[in-house]
Amino acid sequence: MEKKKVKVLINGAEYTLVTHEPAEYVQRVAVRVDKALSEIAKVDKTLSTAMLAMLTSINLADELIRQEDNADNLRKQVAESLKNETQLSAKVSQQTARIRELEENIQELKIELAKCNARTGY
Repeated sequence: MEKKKVKVLINGAEYTLVTHEPAEYVQRVAVRVDKALSEIAKVDKTLSTAMLAMLTSINLADELIRQEDNADNLRKQVAESLKNETQLSAKVSQQTARIRELEENIQELKIELAKCNARTGY
């Protein structure tokens, strides 16, 4: 995939990013960073650009780690659900086999009953 240059605006400054990603995606990332930085700037207007950038980085890293932890928890839940599904499927198979066995026994008993009825005249 070919690298391309994408211009973005963050905190009023224009940056040219070189990326393999689609321009629309890069713009979404830049808008997210700009929004996070603006939210911090609103709280304390005396922060330097470097301090705003650092706090924004920390907040976004915190958000990323929380999302990764959440994704890990979801993966564990999915794995547990798959394990449960496999166990339930095995139980269903066992019960299906048992039902077939019982149905065969019923058929055999019906035949025996019919034979007994035939002998006794009923």
